[in-house]
Amino acid sequence: MILAAYALLVALPVALGWWLIGPARPWVEEASSAIAMMATAALLLEFLLSGRFRVISAGIGMDRSLRWHQMFAQVLTIAALLHPVFYTSPFGAAFHRPDDLHDALALGLDAASLVSGALAWLLLGLLTITAIRRDDLPYRYEVWRVSHGLGAALLAGFALYHAISAGRYSGVPALMAYWALLLALALGSLVAVYMLRPWRLARRPWRIAGLERVGDRLWSLTLEPDGHAGLAYRAGQFAWLRLDCSAFSVREHPFSIASAPTDGKALRFLIKEVGDFTRQISTLPLGARAFVDGPHGALCLEGRQEPGIFMMAGGAGLAPMLSLLRDAAARGEARPITLLYGNRHEGQIMAAAELAALAGHLRLDIRHVLQEPPPGWTGFAGMMSPELIQAAAAQAAREGSVFLLCGPGPMIRAAHQGLHALGVPRRRILEERFSVF
Repeated sequence: MILAAYALLVALPVALGWWLIGPARPWVEEASSAIAMMATAALLLEFLLSGRFRVISAGIGMDRSLRWHQMFAQVLTIAALLHPVFYTSPFGAAFHRPDDLHDALALGLDAASLVSGALAWLLLGLLTITAIRRDDLPYRYEVWRVSHGLGAALLAGFALYHAISAGRYSGVPALMAYWALLLALALGSLVAVYMLRPWRLARRPWRIAGLERVGDRLWSLTLEPDGHAGLAYRAGQFAWLRLDCSAFSVREHPFSIASAPTDGKALRFLIKEVGDFTRQISTLPLGARAFVDGPHGALCLEGRQEPGIFMMAGGAGLAPMLSLLRDAAARGEARPITLLYGNRHEGQIMAAAELAALAGHLRLDIRHVLQEPPPGWTGFAGMMSPELIQAAAAQAAREGSVFLLCGPGPMIRAAHQGLHALGVPRRRILEERFSVF
């Protein structure tokens, strides 16, 4: 449904232009104009895909909506870069004829439209490359995020000015109104993300109530609501956290909720030290203010009727599985559950005692995978490869289990390859990735 709506909104300006004016140039030039209009519409819609709006991501998962944002952005970049290559008509005032009311014989380019088009062209390429190579940039994520948002807004302005001033179709009133609507949605999403959402979060603060080391570079963080009823969420979901900073700070990071809705008002998160922010997690002071943007995600079991549940987690990807297991124990879940849990070494296994306790209340089979197993290890050893996953999940696949995945990108890709080889259909796979790249 979302993809169909997206395709319709992207194609609409082309349909409006051809209906109101009609194509009159060589087909290559008409195709180039169509590409440009669709790319402009897609650019403005990108703001909605990246804005973390639950109305968009609720049914597909936040990580998928962000992957769509990235995939569409890359296609948009290729389309926009190809757009000026195919024009053969002359441009400039000297070639314009008074009887050519719809600029069918010459391109309506002047100095300003040429400059705005060139700047949009260059800026789009820069934004796409820096997004793809974000982890290699010499500055923090928060700096990239702000610069990316501001650059995207500037790009939208250049692209729209170029389309309206130089385009054969975009200057007609109907399309002007359509561009105005998409621009309002794009800018409105920025206002919602950077102003309205933080303002709402500021009215519902939290406090850091607990911070405990639970393993090698692993921490358990507990937040308690400060003067409100807490967060209504489903087991398996996640939230963006602002810790020991303002609600308007851009220093926020996503973490899966490890507690279950039945555990009370407090939220618990399992955090691994892997990046600039998480390496400083131990310095957070107890009692400091925090803000929770959520819940997000669709890694949930509500409504799933499969005869069994198979979970795959890597490292801190255990957090949503722990939430789901706690919730399952509270509900008296009777289906068999398998947890395939991968780590580098034994010291990184999270919540081992709690998992053992949950196994006493559920039909839970816990299978650890260690890349560096200790002497005498009898479990799985090595990476979470497609072959290992096939061996571990073969019976569950035959029995029609639902599969839940959470972990780093390589693990998720290996899981998909292994499950595909076992013939597991996509509808029986739910996932949440650490990274959407």
